[in-house]
Amino acid sequence: MVRFLVLPEHIHRQLGQLRRLTIGLLLLAGCSTESIVALTAAERNRQVSLSTGDGLDVTLQSIGPGEYASPPTMSSSAVAFLDVAYVGPSVPAGVTQRFRFRAASRGTAIITFTHTGNNPAVQDTVIVR
Repeated sequence: MVRFLVLPEHIHRQLGQLRRLTIGLLLLAGCSTESIVALTAAERNRQVSLSTGDGLDVTLQSIGPGEYASPPTMSSSAVAFLDVAYVGPSVPAGVTQRFRFRAASRGTAIITFTHTGNNPAVQDTVIVR
């Protein structure tokens, strides 16, 4: 006799997200020696240090209407903007965006994320060694 375990929908979704994250991390570890620094939506106005060629992912959560404008303003070419995407899971508060960058050359760049609604601007400082 075969028995099936029925999981609540939210547990099933979380397991799916965990599986996708695990596969992505395994692919990243196996395919590349580049470093990716990730800044979460809870962190704001940060300072990070990168090496040339490193990746930087910045996730920002909006509260209410609007979103962070793309591309963000950058004070120098030490960091190159790659792209922005909406990421999930969706929350009622507002959209979540992930901005991706690459450390291009030695120097310091201040990245300013301006919101189209009422959320405060975010300024992150990136030092590329």
